[in-house]
Amino acid sequence: MSYDYSSESQRLELPNPYRLQNRLLWLCAILLMAAGLTCLWWARQALQGQSLGQVAAPLVAGLLIVGAALGCAAQAATRLRFFFGRKRPASLVPEMAPGTTGGSPAADQVKDLLRQGALTYPEPQGAVEGLLYHWVPHLITAPITVQHLASRHLFNLAAFLATGVSFLVSWWVFGDERTRPWVGILYFLFGVFFLMRPVLSNARARLSTASLIGLIASALLAPVVVHWLSPQLPSLRGFSLNVQTFVMLLTALVACALGMAAVLGQTDGTLPSTHTSVDQQRLSMNAPPAMLLDELDRILQSEWTERIPNRRYARIEPLTPAGTPSGSFAGELFEETQPLPISGTVALTFTAALQTRRHRALLLLDFYATALLITAAGLALFFVHSFDPALGWERNNFSFFGLSVILGLVASYCFREAGRLWGRFNFESVLTWVELIGNYQTSRIGTGNQLTSRMITQNDVVRTESMTLRVWRARIESVVFGKDAQRQITAMFSTDKESKALSERLMAFARGQSVLVAAVSGEDQARMAALNHGERALTPPQAGPAAAELGRELNTAAALTSAGQSPLESAPVFCSACGHKVPGLARFCSDCGQPMTGASHA
Repeated sequence: MSYDYSSESQRLELPNPYRLQNRLLWLCAILLMAAGLTCLWWARQALQGQSLGQVAAPLVAGLLIVGAALGCAAQAATRLRFFFGRKRPASLVPEMAPGTTGGSPAADQVKDLLRQGALTYPEPQGAVEGLLYHWVPHLITAPITVQHLASRHLFNLAAFLATGVSFLVSWWVFGDERTRPWVGILYFLFGVFFLMRPVLSNARARLSTASLIGLIASALLAPVVVHWLSPQLPSLRGFSLNVQTFVMLLTALVACALGMAAVLGQTDGTLPSTHTSVDQQRLSMNAPPAMLLDELDRILQSEWTERIPNRRYARIEPLTPAGTPSGSFAGELFEETQPLPISGTVALTFTAALQTRRHRALLLLDFYATALLITAAGLALFFVHSFDPALGWERNNFSFFGLSVILGLVASYCFREAGRLWGRFNFESVLTWVELIGNYQTSRIGTGNQLTSRMITQNDVVRTESMTLRVWRARIESVVFGKDAQRQITAMFSTDKESKALSERLMAFARGQSVLVAAVSGEDQARMAALNHGERALTPPQAGPAAAELGRELNTAAALTSAGQSPLESAPVFCSACGHKVPGLARFCSDCGQPMTGASHA
């Protein structure tokens, strides 16, 4: 999608919402790069000293840390500048191309929101969602993205909490020195494959009812089973994953808790407004109803926001075929103005973010991720610095390297979840939906006397009686998480005054349509004068005084037309019999009926 620049749409130039997270990412990138280069320097010294056994640890750790540093820097660099063109945010429903007609099922759903004056949300499913919406009732009116994130975070939080409690009971309450290493390994594998891997892949933890039953049973029975099988199990020779298991469950539990708080901070304590405006009128007009849509199109174009074209979601022409003398028609036009950010959107600082409910938990989640990465880098440096290939693996503290990897993974999860919520934008726009429904009849209207008039016009007229005109209108607020993500309506506000004004303008336009055809341009009048002059020249002399009088009238009309004045607008005269004022070219008085011979001019 390209970026469209216009000097008249300054409100689309939003402040970068990722400023605070970018600063923390740059800090992490610098620290991680320093740690990675330090490890690689140690590997270089080992190579120069030909201590090949001491190269592997600093080399592997240095490459991993440098890769993590580049990842943080790349994520921050892609969001240094935040461009939001006029084609963003995404439309509520698929748009109609200019010049096309039709609609879409998605547009019908949005029109149904206007008609009913209500917002629809999915019904909670499952036991975890039931508890969630019981504890936080107003979550049901939050954006769908917020609801999904809240449900996922609570489920993951419950999964890590249940696994952690089961591990503590099995390891600390019922375990002993012989069973605790094996219990730690079992819970570590369970946590990696059923909890950490799904969570890091942006999904729910794989904790079903059967898994929960298994955790409860493992808390009580796992130490006994391991103790019973310990004679047949191989010796671990001091190997243990107890610390790694405890750190993994604890740090992930805190991350899910902070993520849950950040998601709940996106909800509002009040219920959203769902008011819409509708103005219904009964209208009769002697013109095709499609002319109303053309006038409506002109009105809406004159009200474009920041001169940005409206987004058209539906247009259906009211068809009135000339070959059908009567029938029914239905037409509509549904458009949305360019969504603009809600006024008051400013760049955040660390102090301002900590003082607002919506951003406080988000910032704490980023701080937590930063602390985890710094700790991970420190543990990796300690492991590399104390590594001695001459010692056995039992005395080389490989656990520090494992802890470093775990903390790095949890930190990446925290940054990702916080970044999704940092990309929230609220917009406001106006939805306008106009309906035309009614019946029509066709008829022919002629002007001019068929026997005496030399100019006769006929016109086929489409006449509608008691057509229903409905104007639905609402100012809406919408939200999007990410500038290219799907947008959702969060609130609707009535605009009764604007709806009434729009319907009155359409009714005034309809009532002002003419059914007669007449020559009104100056060119038409000049051509009629030329035709009259030619007809006067062809009039025979024996036509008598009447022909002479007609010639004088035609000469007068031609002179007026040449002067740029309509013949009907010539100077009036007064009847010599009754003194009534009549047009200058009248042959008889409209009051007494006497011939206008000897009339006096005004």
